[in-house]
Amino acid sequence: MSFSDRTIEEIKAKLSIVDVVSSYTQVFNRSNGFWIKCPFHGNGNERTPSCKLNLERNSFYCFACQEHGSMFDFVMKMEHITFPEAVRELASRAGVSIEDETPQERVRKEEKTSLYELNEQMAKVFHQLLLVSPEAETARDYLAKRKITQETIERFRLGYAPKDSRWLHDYMIKAGYSDSFLQDSGFFSKNKYPYPLFCNRLMFPVSSWQGKVVAFGARDLSFRDDAPKYINTPDTAIYSKKHNLYAFYECLETIKKEHKAIVCEGNFDAISLNQAGLTYAVAPFGTAFTSEQAGLLSRYVSRVQLLFDTDNAGMEATSKAITMLQEKDIPCEVLSLDRFKDASEYLEKAGGEALKNSLNQSIDGFRYLVNRALSLYNTRTPKGKSEFVGYLAPFLNATKSNVEKDAYVRQIAEIIGTGEVQIRSDLTSFQQPSGRIREDADQSRHYAFLKPGNISPDLYLMLMFANHRELFASYTRAFRFGDLKDREAQIIYLALENVRRDGIGKTDELFLSLIADDQVRHDVATSFELPEFKVENPEGVINEILDRMALRKLEEDRRLILLQIRQGEVEGLDEDDLKELLNEKVSIDCDIRDLKEKLQKA
Repeated sequence: MSFSDRTIEEIKAKLSIVDVVSSYTQVFNRSNGFWIKCPFHGNGNERTPSCKLNLERNSFYCFACQEHGSMFDFVMKMEHITFPEAVRELASRAGVSIEDETPQERVRKEEKTSLYELNEQMAKVFHQLLLVSPEAETARDYLAKRKITQETIERFRLGYAPKDSRWLHDYMIKAGYSDSFLQDSGFFSKNKYPYPLFCNRLMFPVSSWQGKVVAFGARDLSFRDDAPKYINTPDTAIYSKKHNLYAFYECLETIKKEHKAIVCEGNFDAISLNQAGLTYAVAPFGTAFTSEQAGLLSRYVSRVQLLFDTDNAGMEATSKAITMLQEKDIPCEVLSLDRFKDASEYLEKAGGEALKNSLNQSIDGFRYLVNRALSLYNTRTPKGKSEFVGYLAPFLNATKSNVEKDAYVRQIAEIIGTGEVQIRSDLTSFQQPSGRIREDADQSRHYAFLKPGNISPDLYLMLMFANHRELFASYTRAFRFGDLKDREAQIIYLALENVRRDGIGKTDELFLSLIADDQVRHDVATSFELPEFKVENPEGVINEILDRMALRKLEEDRRLILLQIRQGEVEGLDEDDLKELLNEKVSIDCDIRDLKEKLQKA
């Protein structure tokens, strides 16, 4: 959808780039302005902040990686969302009502708002039931057995869902929610509505990083072998399992402060570690740690410690997580719990202090993978050596630094007694086919950086107009769309035409939203930050470029005339026709001479 310029300007008037960025990372106020450690190339782990915030333009620019943009771009990159979603997010923060929403968009927005309200309400209800309901005695006894304190119960807002399979639906209907809404709420079976997903279960509210309750995890309290031990809310309009981590919001303050996180296997492990004082422990839902969860952590951490179970499934999950973190360029360590299966068992049997002390020993991610591969394959055989390298290949191919990769390859060569050249050759064969992107890999784009001195006159002209859009309408008769030979220039021309025709896109943010091509949008956004396009006399620059384009057109016409003359001489063209071509060539030559002289004086 399109947003009005008034909406964008009102958001910018109520929020500054500093306001927005400070909710994600620390802002340093220096004598020459506001700076941050760039979250896009250094995971916020630079020694010296390289990304400057421009209050006047409400923009950011990194002098190291050239990442840049508006406050909307910053939120889009951090949240991995679209421009319309970023506008809605910031409008909500600023208290700005959005104009021009379609009826369908208003309905979806209202549904999401209602879902947030329902989840928050049910978190309170489940929690109150756990605290006071006689029926929840089993849940309270279970928590006591697991050594979970009342303080921890309150901090994580643990709750209880009653046994009665009709209770949840009856409660929500009485609260005013419709059946059509509840069917997609994530609280009920899709195939057996209105049968509840959560019945006689210990409830774990799941919050987004902003602190909104978006889902629930639930532990069965019947303790029957045929009942699933844990179930989670399915994906809904406000929740995606692969993008969220349990306890992330509760731990976010410490994670920001410590620049690290422990990723453990389940809800109880995260709670146990937090209770032991390690208030930066989070958990995926089961062992399925995802690339999106790694991306969420990468905004705030400089290293991650993994603490999955010691069974085969846990070890395999650890290996996959190490590679995902390597793709995000996040150093990784693996923690060990000695004789215990997981953190919650350790807390239950040895206590919080013992659990905390047991985690002083760790092994780096690469060494963990090497040890794991050595336990799986016989490296005394040629086949075992190949399998060993194959096991480590995803990690090595995820390593961005060639220096780092070289070091790993040398270590592998020493371990299995194989040449480095052979290992590198095998690594190439293990890479994904050209043009395909792994589903769990970082799919962020890398763009060619715009260099004004190396671009075509067409693109330079359109970038000038993009920076001075008020001039475009007065120049539309000076050249035509067909005069543009550069594809990027043509794309920008069409966006400028939308601005001229419909009056939308007067702000930089909305203008960028009119450009679908990622590279072109990146180039236009870059031009907004470059002095070459912020000149005092843009008309002078535009006129000179138009003259250069006209000179190019004349030279093309001259080449065509010369070709026609040569063909006419060979084919015996009529003398009058040939004379007409020669006169036209003389005229073009004069125009070229005059235009060159004009450009030399400019």
